[in-house]
Amino acid sequence: MKPLIQLCSALILLIFNQQLTYAKTEITVAQSVYGNSTVSLTYVNPPRLVQVIKDSLSNAQLSSEKSNPLPIYWLGAGLYDVSTEAALLTQQQQILNALKTQYSDMGKPDHIQALKTLATWIANNQFLKRELIPLDYDVIRLKEELNPLLQGNYLLTLPRKPQDVLVLGAVTQNGPQPFVVRQNASQYIENAMPLKASKNSFAWLIQPDGEIEKYPIAYWNQQHIDIAPGAIIYLGFDGVRDNDPALNQHILELLKHWVR
Repeated sequence: MKPLIQLCSALILLIFNQQLTYAKTEITVAQSVYGNSTVSLTYVNPPRLVQVIKDSLSNAQLSSEKSNPLPIYWLGAGLYDVSTEAALLTQQQQILNALKTQYSDMGKPDHIQALKTLATWIANNQFLKRELIPLDYDVIRLKEELNPLLQGNYLLTLPRKPQDVLVLGAVTQNGPQPFVVRQNASQYIENAMPLKASKNSFAWLIQPDGEIEKYPIAYWNQQHIDIAPGAIIYLGFDGVRDNDPALNQHILELLKHWVR
């Protein structure tokens, strides 16, 4: 009788351990983090990415215009790890502290304007660790290496195509500008009124999929790189803060995880 009890106990423990190993996967799906319409997907076992995308697309609640839905802008679609919220909030606050104006800025109103407008934009937006993987259903369903298992708590955004480009950093007017086909970074930056204390040979381009590219902007090194709708152009500070290189790097890293 005793061996039978021990066997039953072992089986119960095995089942319990399996339940712990495969915790539920929760996916919140939205057109935008700023929208009101969301869909919650729950999986007892870790699903493949393609299954999550398929389930999201099949749910009619995602479309606020069900009779005439706009196509998804796959380049801007994002999968975000919700468990990283606290860590990204800490990074966000550290950057906001670094952007605070000081008494030494009082004689440089353009510096104050740039720091304040950038800080306002960062404070008003949300950041979560972005999984830098393609999300286009037609792409991931054909390649196993692009179709991982998902375990945990995620936010999946499936946005519509935006009509603007963000210009941030060492410019007086941090914020969005209307997207213009084949317009280069130099023109977007010029429109945003760059500081003299800024990088004048290159800027950083963060495409809507999170890819970061170095963008030459000086007259002697100009090179055209297509800028997609929804991209971010970041112009680095150079002479505004003692720690400009580190600050620029920290801001770039945060922007890569911007929840759209």
